[in-house]
Amino acid sequence: MEYYSPLMLCVITVAALDICALVLIICAYREKSSGKKRWDKITSSMELVEQGYTYQLGCDEILIGRHASADIRLSDMSVSRYHAMLTVADGVWTVSDLGSKSGVYVNGVRIKKKALHENDTITIGSRQLVLRKRRNARDE
Repeated sequence: MEYYSPLMLCVITVAALDICALVLIICAYREKSSGKKRWDKITSSMELVEQGYTYQLGCDEILIGRHASADIRLSDMSVSRYHAMLTVADGVWTVSDLGSKSGVYVNGVRIKKKALHENDTITIGSRQLVLRKRRNARDE
């Protein structure tokens, strides 16, 4: 039976822990990468663009309004506090009016709920937002 010195056991333990940490880091990176690909597929890599602003669509429900708790906050008195909701399912974004006074318009037509397509213009109060593919998504 061989005897290992305490120093040798420490070296072996540290090497094993380093290998485990490296494997965990590689697995986490792969999971993050595949998770991003899944999310991009679900959302179709879309964003909302307003003159001078780009709003990333980073979750499956996005509240648009004037209130501080809105995901996309439009500081404009023509926008209701809780004006509209964007949702996504299987790569299709939908906008719904939440009972706002001034309504929600898609390409100039007032809607209650409507599935959106690339380059649709959503009018909320006096603000116009365009749904488009993220620019960096086109380069991928």
